[in-house]
Amino acid sequence: MGKYLPNAWGLHDMHGNVCEWTRSDYRPQPYLDDDGRNGLSPTAPKAVRGGSWYDRPIEARSGFCLGYLPHQGVYDVGFRATCEPAPAAKPAVAGTAKK
Repeated sequence: MGKYLPNAWGLHDMHGNVCEWTRSDYRPQPYLDDDGRNGLSPTAPKAVRGGSWYDRPIEARSGFCLGYLPHQGVYDVGFRATCEPAPAAKPAVAGTAKK
């Protein structure tokens, strides 16, 4: 890790690591928000973005996209775990506290 200079966001060695599964249904480009890709079908091919160490250089970029069936085992595809912050506590309004 850190073999190459970081990108504009300070991340090292991002291109060509693994392709990334997404929860979006695969649709050809260009991206259209209302084309059904966000329907979360359990059987539709899922969008896999980016390229891996196995792909040609033209495919090892964030804009590259393929579709794989959800049950399909693929050896050069991974996923990114994300965490959402807990919602901020709402401030108490004066005079509404219970006694």
